[in-house]
Amino acid sequence: MADLSGLTSDVLLALVQDARWFGAKDQTPESAEIAALPVEDAAVVLAIVEVMFGTGMHEHYLLDFAADGSADVLARPEVAARLATLAGVEVAGREVRPIGVEQSNTSVVLDERHMIKLYRRLEAGPNPELEMLRALEAEGFANAPRLEGALETAGPPLETALVSVTGVVSAVGGGWELTVDSLADDPSWLPDRAWRLGEVTAGLHAALAAHDDPAFVPEEPSAESLPLFAAALDEEISATFGGLPDDDALGAVAHRAEDLRDLAQELASTGPSGLAIRTHGDYHLGQVLWSTDDDWVAIDFEGEPARSLPERRRKRSPLRDLAGMTRSFAYAGDASLLLHGVEAPTGWVDACRDAFVEGYLDSADERLLPPSRAGFDRLLALFELEKLVYELRYEARNRPDWASIPIVGMLRMLEAAV
Repeated sequence: MADLSGLTSDVLLALVQDARWFGAKDQTPESAEIAALPVEDAAVVLAIVEVMFGTGMHEHYLLDFAADGSADVLARPEVAARLATLAGVEVAGREVRPIGVEQSNTSVVLDERHMIKLYRRLEAGPNPELEMLRALEAEGFANAPRLEGALETAGPPLETALVSVTGVVSAVGGGWELTVDSLADDPSWLPDRAWRLGEVTAGLHAALAAHDDPAFVPEEPSAESLPLFAAALDEEISATFGGLPDDDALGAVAHRAEDLRDLAQELASTGPSGLAIRTHGDYHLGQVLWSTDDDWVAIDFEGEPARSLPERRRKRSPLRDLAGMTRSFAYAGDASLLLHGVEAPTGWVDACRDAFVEGYLDSADERLLPPSRAGFDRLLALFELEKLVYELRYEARNRPDWASIPIVGMLRMLEAAV
């Protein structure tokens, strides 16, 4: 069994801060200590590390260690297999394939049959992904991975999930990669499949709305919900545009903040918005797979990593999921040009968007939607505007060369509103 007694605060901070899943990269932690060892096993030790900041705030992260004291060892077959066993899933544990694209957690594929996910940033309370997968299975929704087991702890210091085990989806690839790559030789690939993606998304929302657990039962939003949302978006627009760097590339929208705030207020005047439900919360092409059975499978139900656990579990309009996906279509078209020099055909984004939305509406639970098509379109546009503001803030700070994507989207939305 690993001896962790020699891990000083500095060593723990280095292990946490240098990891890509560390969430507080804009803050400087002051110290760290091991708060608990929920798993102490001959093959693996799991340590809950409390990280303290100068503001008085703290966060908890999960570290994994092998018997020799090495950290970040989930890719070792004996470690992954033991964690699966502790989660209630008996496995052979012969072969591990790391999943290199994940950011907020760490996942590996074990024996090409099981996906082992180690949750990194821990918060007290029900794990949204486990809740969602259990609810979807209970309602017979087939287009999501099957939850095979989970390893949870009752604390102290907190009651939370540590590990999940899901069945591996036999997939051709991820929606994002397949879409971007297809634009070079088969630009009809996504438009031909977008209707079905809309149907699957409608089925996902219907299943979540049907679950009888109080955490999932649909709710009638208050009359103030949309005005409050618009007010929050107004503040976000002001903060985003107030913090934009002095960059000529941003000039096309730098003076349009007031126009965007006016548009948000106008779009929020839609009338009834439909019932609020639990949603995917971080829905885009990177969160769906195209399976070898020629169908879409939704994955990663944790919600947006930057949001707190209560926010990720909050009931919202399902149209926020739709907005995430429709904005993803626009991103894929522009990313193809930026990454590969391949331009999407004229009308490609609109073709994807129209097919996706119509496929969704053809199968949707009408209780979840505004009562009119005009109200639906306005509410979807409002949530797309929210996404655009977030995209602009992110790209201006992290990838200035990509800021043109949300800029073009904002300009198109403003032009359509005239």
